[in-house]
Amino acid sequence: MSLLDLASYASAWRGYEYYKAKKVKECKKIDNNRFEGLVSGTKSTPYLVIIDLAHPRSSQCDCPHANGKRIICKHKVAVYFQAFPKEADRYYREVIEAEEEAEREQERVENLLIDYVSKMTKEDLRQALLQTLFEGPEWQFDRFIREHLDEY
Repeated sequence: MSLLDLASYASAWRGYEYYKAKKVKECKKIDNNRFEGLVSGTKSTPYLVIIDLAHPRSSQCDCPHANGKRIICKHKVAVYFQAFPKEADRYYREVIEAEEEAEREQERVENLLIDYVSKMTKEDLRQALLQTLFEGPEWQFDRFIREHLDEY
């Protein structure tokens, strides 16, 4: 698995943002599989990052989140993107495509639901509402009561 595959969604996205914001202050190739970089973060001195492409979990960063752990942090991802800018472009395109697909799917499901509900009888709607209120989360019940029952 690649370093990017092992990163959480949050670390990958934040790493991309760090890369685009030019927070990678230095990136140099150590050998065929390793790169060293300095990445600006929240402390005054940049974080030292070493990424290992052959063994991504062996990559290192001295940030509090990843120091001494096998975690792929945003700083490691930022150095990876600095070393491989085409991978950053590919990653961004994939994220946008996935978000667009999720939006299309959400819209499709919403349209199915609207169509289904519009075909329900009044009694079926009453039963579905009561079931949702009684069996759903308590906050939903409480909110409905507050918004719809003046005498409560």
